[in-house]
Amino acid sequence: MMMRRLRPDAVRFRRIGFTLIELLVVIAIIAILIALLLPAVQAAREAARRAQCTNNVKQTLLGFHNHHNNFNGFPPVRTETPSYGWCVNLLPFLEQPQLYNAFNLDKNFYDYENQTVSHTALQVFSCPSGPLGLHDVPIGLGSTVYGTRGYVGDYKANHLLNSMYLVNGVAGNPVLLRAGKFQPLSAVTDGTSQTTLVHEQAGRPDYYLRGWKKQPSNSALTSVYWWDPWTSYSHFQFQGYAADGVATGWACAVNCNNGQGIYGFHPGGANVGFCDGSVQFFKETAAVRIVFALATRDGGETLSSSDY
Repeated sequence: MMMRRLRPDAVRFRRIGFTLIELLVVIAIIAILIALLLPAVQAAREAARRAQCTNNVKQTLLGFHNHHNNFNGFPPVRTETPSYGWCVNLLPFLEQPQLYNAFNLDKNFYDYENQTVSHTALQVFSCPSGPLGLHDVPIGLGSTVYGTRGYVGDYKANHLLNSMYLVNGVAGNPVLLRAGKFQPLSAVTDGTSQTTLVHEQAGRPDYYLRGWKKQPSNSALTSVYWWDPWTSYSHFQFQGYAADGVATGWACAVNCNNGQGIYGFHPGGANVGFCDGSVQFFKETAAVRIVFALATRDGGETLSSSDY
């Protein structure tokens, strides 16, 4: 039986690959999928960073309570002669006894003898949502530079409350005392669940207003290299801000100015730790008067979580 022989022009070949138009369509679809997935990935990463930040504040609060159990009081917000802040006193209760033993309590935090401790990066004092991550600064006060460096802490306590908020005609009292005095929880007569202790104040030493970094970066932060290392005072005088985030006022309390305000890099708010050991997320819409009232230990105000 004879096979029929096909002519060359009758042979059909299977096409392999894409045309240019098909390739462009595929690339466009992939680009759209990436664009749709990227916000979800970023949101998941921020959720993880916020959870870690919350845990850092929680661990710090546990350190305060363990200090209270051992010494019948919270540590002072700072000592003055010599100078160092509350973070140093918490080191034994944050699984850092070696660092505490290495810190010379008879020397200032900025002295060379304490350089090794000041220049130790501790995750527990750093919020991973901050723009700079773990970072250090030269330690100085005004025009004086001490020649040592310290890693910055993102969590700070109040040593004063701005006199714009008065309780019975006088400025309110924050929790921690100064000059080496321990504060018993019994002095927190507003209630431990009604009184704040540790607040996010991230982004320093750079200067931020409502999510934007200002230039020059340090122009509005007083003695920035003195207050920011975690071995330093690590405290601020809380105040409210006007709508511009610059002047003192009653429009904004959270994420408006990291000079003397609560400031985090989480969408919509910042983490705040209470005297009872709980961590709450303060919304950017929290009223200045409410945040002030929560910062007082004995103002007599009664509030609920729905207020902030």
